[in-house]
Amino acid sequence: MPQNISIAYLDSQGYDEKNGLYNHFLYAPHLEYFDIYKRLEKGDLNAFDAAIIPTSIDEIHLCKHQSIIKDFLSKRKVIVSFAQNFLPWLVGNQFYIPSEVPIKDREVLICKHKIFEGVREYDLNYRRGVKGFFNRGYFNPPPQAQIILKDNQDRCVAYIDRTSSNGVILSTAGADLLGFGIFDTNTSRKMGVALILWIQEEVQKLKEDYGA
Repeated sequence: MPQNISIAYLDSQGYDEKNGLYNHFLYAPHLEYFDIYKRLEKGDLNAFDAAIIPTSIDEIHLCKHQSIIKDFLSKRKVIVSFAQNFLPWLVGNQFYIPSEVPIKDREVLICKHKIFEGVREYDLNYRRGVKGFFNRGYFNPPPQAQIILKDNQDRCVAYIDRTSSNGVILSTAGADLLGFGIFDTNTSRKMGVALILWIQEEVQKLKEDYGA
């Protein structure tokens, strides 16, 4: 596992550092709590190699400071966003579109990627027998983006974008790869740890490729 890679978990909900997903025992050694209201304008994000943006983030605040996000990516960093984008703060991203397909008829499908190795599609689509918790919408992805999740209408649920900036962006249409399944005992629990490993590998590649 790559060492000395710092990942910020951005927060706008006011959770203290003892609560929240970033303090789960599987994630705590790898993530640092980052209050966007207190730290974003100060430039503190520049100290990190990667940033994770949860579904509950204040997108209005991010949009007001979108230049900071762009600058972060320009320095060959990694951003993972689970936000249901309704404002243009993330480069290359188009807005979230709610699916018109009834939940009972809609399926999220895995495109081959290491983040989902060993994860069953059933465990993404159902939680304790109920559908719809993981994702209910889609994006129109940027050109040349790698689609890693789609629905059964062939619409993009998650993508990796290596061309819209100097960095790497993984964006999902509101699908929380880190939090979904972490408190369950099915295969969806594997995603979060696999995501952390993927982030570390991507950061390491960027550093090696550009001599950082």
